Amino acid sequence: MTTEKKTKRMSVWRGIAITVLVILFFLGIIMTYYVMLYSETREKIIKNGELNALTSAERIDKYLARGVDTMQLACYTLDNMLLAEKTQEEIRDFLVRQSSALMKITENNTTGLYGYINGEYLDGTDWVPDDDYVPTERPWYIVARANVGRTAVANPYVDAQTNTVTITFCQTLCDVKSVAAMDFSVDFLQTVAEEITEAEESSVEIILNRNYHVIAHSDKSEVGKNYLAENGTLGKALVDKLRTSGENFFSFKYDGSEYIAYSASVSNDWICVSLSDATSAFSQLRYALLFTVIAIVLIVSVVLVIMIRSNRKNAQFSRLSMNVVESLAAAIDAKDTYTNGHSGRVAEYSREISRRYGYSEKKQEEIFMMGLLHDVGKIGIPDAVINKPGKLTPEEYEIIKTHPATGAHILSKTTEIPRMALGAHWHHERYDGKGYPDGLSGDGIPEEARIIAVADSYDAMTSRRSYRDMLPQEVVREEIEKGKGTQFDPKFADIMLKMIDEDKDYTQHGQ
Repeated sequence: MTTEKKTKRMSVWRGIAITVLVILFFLGIIMTYYVMLYSETREKIIKNGELNALTSAERIDKYLARGVDTMQLACYTLDNMLLAEKTQEEIRDFLVRQSSALMKITENNTTGLYGYINGEYLDGTDWVPDDDYVPTERPWYIVARANVGRTAVANPYVDAQTNTVTITFCQTLCDVKSVAAMDFSVDFLQTVAEEITEAEESSVEIILNRNYHVIAHSDKSEVGKNYLAENGTLGKALVDKLRTSGENFFSFKYDGSEYIAYSASVSNDWICVSLSDATSAFSQLRYALLFTVIAIVLIVSVVLVIMIRSNRKNAQFSRLSMNVVESLAAAIDAKDTYTNGHSGRVAEYSREISRRYGYSEKKQEEIFMMGLLHDVGKIGIPDAVINKPGKLTPEEYEIIKTHPATGAHILSKTTEIPRMALGAHWHHERYDGKGYPDGLSGDGIPEEARIIAVADSYDAMTSRRSYRDMLPQEVVREEIEKGKGTQFDPKFADIMLKMIDEDKDYTQHGQ
């Protein structure tokens, strides 16, 4: 085999090896982004569920507190009447008067008081029980006797008088035989469950009692069911996981779908559960990942075929690799409606600063590459934050501040330029140590990052933003001058100032 053929074959294999490395590099970036996006989506669902569950629990606690307080006050009076040996007629009169008052106080959410007192059923409403009605066999009596010393809540049922789903507050009186009770409508609880999920199709709000009966549900047809006693239902799967999980939030699968739940405790041992079907959100992420991976593999494979056929060796491959990197930078910039082309301009400014400073051509190209990818971490920042018109909230600003570390993590995977991650990691550090993410200062900040910091700030000021137009050239120069020694390394700031002074017609700016 001739030397020429050997050289060509080595060139082809070198090209293949580099192409594989490029594919693996971008697959690493894509996978990192996917994992971040998956975690962000999951966290968003959990936070939303937490907000819904806690909001429901708070509103329900306030509502139930009215019933508990009312019940305890009534029982306090009844206890005193029993101790004073009041007649049954006197006790009945109290129940009637109190029932009338309670209907007004609770806005007709209760029909009034009744109970089994001194061996006799007494009712403060107009309801007359059937002859076969046995008070001591009713759930409200049994539950109260099982919870002596506290106001208990019996399981929900449909009230025969009002035809509404009702719960019963019940409490044993001082003789430990008599029990007072009060029915309370759960229509309000049902309204809470429905309102919470009104704007979220994939979310379900459920209120369960301690026996896992459904008190309220955003799907009203589920009210009254005992999830613990069911088999093979979503409710049963939820309760089984709820009973075994030691966390407020958990995920589980049912019938091919993936659910995330968040639970919050309510007084009287009830539980509010916010249940979200995350299948659709995660499926979209997986499809996007698969499509992107296939697209990257195809694109780079086509590049490899073109490279082999044209036999242009390393120079051509480097240009193609640069095109891929530039395409990635353009994709990152496209997330921000107002700063398209930002990464390319920062790269150009950074290369020119490094050229004037005296770096070699190889080093200049390395800094140019760093400038192209300095904002790669923004791939994990939600579009709503990046493109928000006006001032960011402190929470949103903290999200923005995560992009340097994210970018450094992504770029640390490449072995082609070992120092590639420096620009992404520390381009928001300040010369005086007041920057982020690590608070580096002076020469402790890598030179490449100090160069990119000046170029990045210049382009930020000379580009149109959602909340302002680009700044006049004299204002930009004044800000760069003002930042010497505080925000910027003086020697690189001076080079930038000279570039500004040479740009008489102010053509060196974004759009």
